[in-house]
Parts: sequence; C-alpha cells; structure tokens
Amino acid sequence: MRLWFNSKLEKTPEPAKKRVERKLEVHRSLALNILFHQFRESQHYRILDLGRAFGQNVDFFSQFSCKLHIEDLYDSLSSFDYFSPSDGFSYETVYSYLLPFFKNAPFDIILAWDLFNHLDRNEFKHLILHLGQYSKKGTMLFTLISMEKHIPEKPVQFKIVDEEHLLYLTDPGVMKKCPKWEKSDLDHLMPNFRVCNSFLLRNGFKEYLFLYE
Repeated sequence: MRLWFNSKLEKTPEPAKKRVERKLEVHRSLALNILFHQFRESQHYRILDLGRAFGQNVDFFSQFSCKLHIEDLYDSLSSFDYFSPSDGFSYETVYSYLLPFFKNAPFDIILAWDLFNHLDRNEFKHLILHLGQYSKKGTMLFTLISMEKHIPEKPVQFKIVDEEHLLYLTDPGVMKKCPKWEKSDLDHLMPNFRVCNSFLLRNGFKEYLFLYE
C-alpha cells in the first residue's frame, strides 16, 4: 500500500485530558461492510479519505493492494486563509488547491464520513463537482448523514474497528444546527452519484453508499 496525505497522522493516544472529554462509541456499519466486500485481491485500488489520518485506519487498509490519499478537508477548510469564495475566489479554485489530484488516475473509493453535515449547500455542491473530476464509472462514495436537529460543531472522527464496525469519536460541547440533507437534496447536490445502499442507524445517522455513473 502506498500513502499520500496532508493530515497529521495520529497513531499515539491523545493526552488523558483530551481523551476524557471526547465521547467514544462503537457502532455497526452496514454500508462500510458492503463496501469492503467489493475488494478483490487481484485489483489495485485508489482510495480518497477526506477525514482525519488515523494510524488504525491506515493499518486496516494495508491489508489491501491500494494507494491511500488522506486529506482532512474540514480541518483544511477551517484553517485555510490563502483565498476563499468570500474573497472573490471560486470554489473550484479553493478545492483545486486543497485537493490537487490527477484526472487520469481516478479514485475507486471516496470516504466522506461525516463531512457533508458540516458544509453549506454551495460548499457541498462544488465539492461534489470537484470530486467528479477524479471519479469514474463505478467509483463508490461512503458518507454518514445526520438526521438530528443539532450536531457537534466539528465533524465526528471515525476509526475503523473491523469490516463492519466504526469507532465514533465525538467532541461534546458546542452544538450547531444540522442541515439534515434529505434524499431530494442529495439527488440535486450529487447528480452524477446514484444511491446504491442506505441504512438508517439507531444513533441518528443514515449511512449512504453512492455509485458514480
């Protein structure tokens, strides 16, 4: 497996003070289980992970023949101060700078995790347009959409426990209004991605597995 990432790789436990404040829960992931069963030993995969770089996740993917690109996009957008749409730059300019990939080497799998819950409509729409340039027919995108009225200020972080379980790391405290993206919203914002599986979880999330057409 080859790695490429801009995010800081977290392999060691965080200081005890921060760890106590963070809520940890393990939940079953039906969509992730379906996704991982698509892997074939004879094929090489290109995977884009838009979440935090955790050593546990890297170790999990090391069992497959793949090139893993990791970019904590929410963190990059939050700390990015070079240029932004509010300064007159296009979303494509911003995303092209933060996610500079090669169009002749599309991704097979995109892990968006909880990211879409923390984007506004324009950010969401233009991100999908950008990712579409690096997708191909059959590219699979995994995401979790919150069905709650309010969500934590920052995205939930996820560690892969095994092929069908995820560890949720949530920072409690400040909450904000959730966009609660409905199926009709997703159809509009992700026109080239078709829902192939969705599962409503007991923890307030709805998992989606999309297929690029």
